[in-house]
Amino acid sequence: LLWESSRPARTTLCHPTANAMYMSARACGKGTAVVALLLAVGAALVQRTVWWAGYDLRNCPGCVPAIDWSAEVARKVGEKERRRYVSDGVVVLRDALSARKVAQLAQECDRLSNTFMTSVLAAAVLPFYLRYEHRLDTRSALIRDWAVHGPLGAWAAQLLSAKTVRLYNAELIFHKGADSPTCRPAWHRDTVAAPFSPAVRAVTFNVYLEDISARGPHGDGLIYERGSHKQLHTPPSRSRLAEPSVRSGDILAHDPNTYHTTSGNGCWRRRSLQFRYVAGAAPSGEPTAFDFGPNRLPHGPVPWTLAHAPGIAPHGLQNGDVLAGPWYPRVYPSALAEEHVPLPGAPWSLSALLAVAGEAEKAARNGTGGLPQPGFFGFDGPVRRATDWAFVKIPDAPIEMLYHRRGQGYKAIVKGGV
Repeated sequence: LLWESSRPARTTLCHPTANAMYMSARACGKGTAVVALLLAVGAALVQRTVWWAGYDLRNCPGCVPAIDWSAEVARKVGEKERRRYVSDGVVVLRDALSARKVAQLAQECDRLSNTFMTSVLAAAVLPFYLRYEHRLDTRSALIRDWAVHGPLGAWAAQLLSAKTVRLYNAELIFHKGADSPTCRPAWHRDTVAAPFSPAVRAVTFNVYLEDISARGPHGDGLIYERGSHKQLHTPPSRSRLAEPSVRSGDILAHDPNTYHTTSGNGCWRRRSLQFRYVAGAAPSGEPTAFDFGPNRLPHGPVPWTLAHAPGIAPHGLQNGDVLAGPWYPRVYPSALAEEHVPLPGAPWSLSALLAVAGEAEKAARNGTGGLPQPGFFGFDGPVRRATDWAFVKIPDAPIEMLYHRRGQGYKAIVKGGV
């Protein structure tokens, strides 16, 4: 009894104040667990939305072709246009589209709501864009009609001399114009953002909603280094600029490997859509293979990662697989009904996105002098000799790019040239 009475009182359970604190802690713990569960469920639900994904996983359900394209289909790519595309890597298809159809496209763009791509990614990483949206073919019947059932696939086949053609993106890009932090030129090739080998034939169709040129009041149009698509490993040593003027109804077509930029001669709210196509097979008949690894910079919270990276984009493909399926549908010679089905993958997750970014950053600096090894892709194309390249911080954007030291992009930023 004496020993028993000499022990300290066990107030942790018996003292009213301690007991209240204990019960409160238990309640708090349960509340925290409930909140965590609700957040997890909420995050899972948000990640299934079109706003989070930036596309509709149902893949435009119920969408059927409804536009009469007979007049446009009757227009063939001329031999002169095809030769210009092969030679220069860029050509303008004049008066290809009716004013009425372009106006309807503009109205549809205004109708479509913004997603994570505009509200978060563009705001944080691409601050010069008023709007950036991609894979619009998955959530708009009209844009799917344009991308999959319209004349663009046939024109791509004619420019590329391809027997089959597949769509690999349908994007909207609206610039902030005078409200942008910058309208400087940003030289690059689209090679870094293409889900296939640079040797594969491909074309991007730029559809502008208003007239645009490289100079004048609307002087922020794209300019190109002619023939630069034929030499990927070094920027052009002699400048041969193409400065096309594009009227609404024209189509500006360029090879993804062609070195290009906005001119920087003006700064206005240009509005355009980009429809991107790739040959379904090589001239030999070998199907085009999917190829989009972590050997690219930047990689991570950028549009092309969300559009193509395995484990991020919902195509279910791995490097070496045939580029096909509902994410990369055939559009020529005809669309395939079996590819107009829900997308096979899941929406992207933040953890997967950060993991890809980490892999790319590691690969970008694992060569000589902290530079990438040959085969890595920078903004100017694929790396052949690492010492020819340098990492450059992009002004007015939280992005570091990999540029060739002889390229206009490097000179414009580091040396103040254009």
